[in-house]
Amino acid sequence: MENMFKRSFLSVAVAAAAMVSVSANAYTIGESNDSKVEVYGVVSISAVDYGADNGTFALENETRVGFRAAQAMTDSVEAFVQMESGWMLDDGAKLGNRDTFVGMRGDNWGQVRFGRMLTPMYELVDWPYSASNMGTTFDRGWRSGERFIFDRKSQQVRYDSAKIADMLTFSASVGNGSSNTDDSKFYGAKFSITPVDMLTLHAAFESAQDTEFESGSDATFNKDGSLKEAGKDASVGDTDSYFVGFELRPIDSVMIAGAYKTGEYDATDKGSFSYDKREIEAFSLQANYYMGKANFRLGYAQQTGDTDGVTDAYLDRETLTGEFGYSFNSVYTFLRVAEHSNDGDGDTMVRFGTEWYF
Repeated sequence: MENMFKRSFLSVAVAAAAMVSVSANAYTIGESNDSKVEVYGVVSISAVDYGADNGTFALENETRVGFRAAQAMTDSVEAFVQMESGWMLDDGAKLGNRDTFVGMRGDNWGQVRFGRMLTPMYELVDWPYSASNMGTTFDRGWRSGERFIFDRKSQQVRYDSAKIADMLTFSASVGNGSSNTDDSKFYGAKFSITPVDMLTLHAAFESAQDTEFESGSDATFNKDGSLKEAGKDASVGDTDSYFVGFELRPIDSVMIAGAYKTGEYDATDKGSFSYDKREIEAFSLQANYYMGKANFRLGYAQQTGDTDGVTDAYLDRETLTGEFGYSFNSVYTFLRVAEHSNDGDGDTMVRFGTEWYF
């Protein structure tokens, strides 16, 4: 019995040593791990009433958290990775549903990233030109039938330059379009230049081929099995979009920003929809006044559009918005009121929230 116990104890000890060895080797592939790891995030939550009939206040939780790590490859090149999740819906948020990529960077040449991230043009459309809920009008690429640009796109390779002559930066990206096929692809770029300290100018474009512009749908049926609504095939085609914008800071307490963008869609397969062509124009203007820890913002955005060369009220949007915010020891708390209208039908949105970074 004693010998059996000794043999059993020895077997357990050997197995444990082997597991430690395997675990250690899995953790230190190649060399000892001295990567720089960072946990970061944004706490962002608000109560909002969109002013819809029978609507009420709802909590919108845009809190996000991410992980960044970097490892030196050479004295001048660093490999890095980022994983981020956020925008808490009723079923939570998935890890990696926001900017999640790997890449390499160097001080002299910039960085290249592979994975899921914002496209160059959308990065400008999103901020600052869609601030204070102006995105309801100026940022509508998410909406079926208005997908003139992508926003956050997986299957993407993106290059961001280092600053050139202390005033110019540019980014360019390419990737698969709305499907992983040879015909479906997109590419885009943006340029930003600061000729003088008070003024920054931006320009961008994005094009996509064989992209799903308006989604199809499955057929629906009544309880008795009869057809309620026939299914629809998606509208697929090519898009081209362009953007110009500026940020002006004449004095430290004032920032004025404006942007203009266009989008054009040409169907190659109309699916179940009747139109061949759709175009939009949109602009965004805002003025900010900073007074100590307080911020006042007034903004206006408008979009108009045509379908097959005829003015289409379905595409017409307007937003007039105002915001007051105050920073309590870096915790920004705000009240925002916006009037959104489509074809003359307006809804007043009220949002109260707070956000801070960690």
